[in-house]
Amino acid sequence: MAELKIDHRRAMVLTAAFATFMTYGYKRTTMDDIAKAAGLSRPALYLLYRNKADVFSACLEIKMEEMREKVAGCFNGRGSVSREVEAALVEGILRPHEEIAGTPHGAELFDVKHEFAGDLFLAWMSAVEEEIASGLLAAAKAGRIGAAAGDVSLQEIASILLDAVEGMKMRTPGIDVLSRKLPVLVRMLIAPLET
Repeated sequence: MAELKIDHRRAMVLTAAFATFMTYGYKRTTMDDIAKAAGLSRPALYLLYRNKADVFSACLEIKMEEMREKVAGCFNGRGSVSREVEAALVEGILRPHEEIAGTPHGAELFDVKHEFAGDLFLAWMSAVEEEIASGLLAAAKAGRIGAAAGDVSLQEIASILLDAVEGMKMRTPGIDVLSRKLPVLVRMLIAPLET
């Protein structure tokens, strides 16, 4: 019973903390801000989390789990595999980017100069890649796509796809341009595999 209460309290803190980070940015948010937003005293917050970096990491881990569920849900067998991969990229990359970039301090939250932020970014991209690779493997087992040409695996195709999206993000002036190019990229890499 006490464990359930702590889990509920942590969830409440993370919801309040995420909103606080979106409002004030990482640098300006303090543990006191998070505690107030969560309706806790600062000492009570420190019983749950050591510091602001731990809270931020926990927020992103929760968001990452939510994203994993959404990306996995895109592979439902109801459309083409290309459409499923495109939807997965929207849920794993575009939608979270739009959600954070649309906040007053979105650029700061994307800043990977902090060591932990860079690690979290890599973990996020790895999670998207894993879910897409799993979706491609399931589609192959169901006979919806064939094997890649040569000795390229479906896991490698998922990795290349994510690398290409990241490169496109760096080169395009905005997320709207990326969202227009994304279907073309997916058709180029996935459509030839569809049976």
